[in-house]
Amino acid sequence: MKNAPNLKHLPKEKFTEAVIFAGSEAYAHAKGWEEGLGKQIAEDTTPPVYLGPKQLAELDNLRIVDDGRRAVRIYLAGNIKPIQINNIAEKLALAGVQDAKLYKGIPDHEPEDWREYLSRLREQVEVSVREESLRHSLPLSVGSDGYDQEQDYTLKSYLPANSLSSIYGPSGSYKSFLAVSWACHVAAGMKWAGKSVSAGAVMYVVGEGGIGVPRRIKAWEKKHGVKLNNLYLVNRPVFPVRREEMQEMIKAARDVKSKTGQPVRLIVIDTLARCFGGNDENDARDMGAFIEGCDVIKRETGATLLVVHHSGKDDTKGARGSSAFRAALDAEFNVRREGDGGAIILTCTKMKDAEEPKQAAFDLRPIELFTDRDGELISSLVVQDLPREAREPDPELADIKHLTGNHAALWQSIRSRKAKGEPCNVSVIRDDITTLFGENGRKGFKRWLDKLVRENIIFIDDSGDITII
Repeated sequence: MKNAPNLKHLPKEKFTEAVIFAGSEAYAHAKGWEEGLGKQIAEDTTPPVYLGPKQLAELDNLRIVDDGRRAVRIYLAGNIKPIQINNIAEKLALAGVQDAKLYKGIPDHEPEDWREYLSRLREQVEVSVREESLRHSLPLSVGSDGYDQEQDYTLKSYLPANSLSSIYGPSGSYKSFLAVSWACHVAAGMKWAGKSVSAGAVMYVVGEGGIGVPRRIKAWEKKHGVKLNNLYLVNRPVFPVRREEMQEMIKAARDVKSKTGQPVRLIVIDTLARCFGGNDENDARDMGAFIEGCDVIKRETGATLLVVHHSGKDDTKGARGSSAFRAALDAEFNVRREGDGGAIILTCTKMKDAEEPKQAAFDLRPIELFTDRDGELISSLVVQDLPREAREPDPELADIKHLTGNHAALWQSIRSRKAKGEPCNVSVIRDDITTLFGENGRKGFKRWLDKLVRENIIFIDDSGDITII
């Protein structure tokens, strides 16, 4: 910020009154003051500060008085706009001037006393500074406001809108068939398992390459009699950990939106391993970079990201890699084959802000596609979106003998509360089971709970808190 003319000549003693001339004729009046008028009127020989047309035009970037100056007298000299007078007052107030008087000219025996005016201006500035210090960009709401707001979804009960979700399972579990099924239903705007979808364009990153995904899509089209012109395949791995790759996905999504006239609702990344860019899945920092990249894509496109992932060596212990990935997910599903047959069991293992959908089995149907040059019939599978009861228990309960549906329901309640970070103790789980089974649930609760304890599925401490082993 520049100094006004003659500001450097002000006495070091802060209690000495400063003189300022302001207006179209400020320079001439200042020279007259310096040449003798100042000594005559105020016994002042100090060259006064002057604010002529040039200085008034750049007043915002001009220092007109030194900080801490106690008193100032302002003389109007020629033409000056009222707003410029106000600006002068504000600058004096900010500089800490306590006493100031405004003279309409020389002489002026009744100048305006600005003492209270400057005090008010300082208060306004202090309030403004306080308000500015409290400003933030965080989205706040009060208490229960918004409790009745319905959750937006890409696939109701399964995929929340603009979320990061995942399906995982061992190799050969048909998880990619499920991902294709969800992608096709969203693109077609058709319900899946009786649940509504938010119709829109879909992008499917075929990280593992090959012709498997196009064939699965064709099988779906043949079964449903629908041609999908808004489902686009990205035929190579994409690495969200890399900024340039992230930007390519965002630009591609905008291109798809332009071509189809539809927003991209779903982006499938199949698989995490092939789209991890050679990083270490078990490293929290590497996984954090992947999550951050997915979040940017999700934010810029408005789409739900569905990541197809592999389970670890022990399928009962969830998806492989850093736990940071699961922590970042809005929804997670385990996919496994039902025995050796052509069906999958779909189990929700995390649903952040809604009720978990009930575990269900889904059959797969073979669809003939074409006959190759050797006369061999080429076919693919399509997930039948008709849920039914699974014919085997959750993986965590697979080795438990004499298991009933009551034990499975109890386990589901415990796991659901743990996944959501909700209270999980004997009292609240008893309430869950009583609500589910009524009086029979109340009577059988302890017996069912004791079995899970004996089978080393859960542990109950002295306070009644339940821990999954």
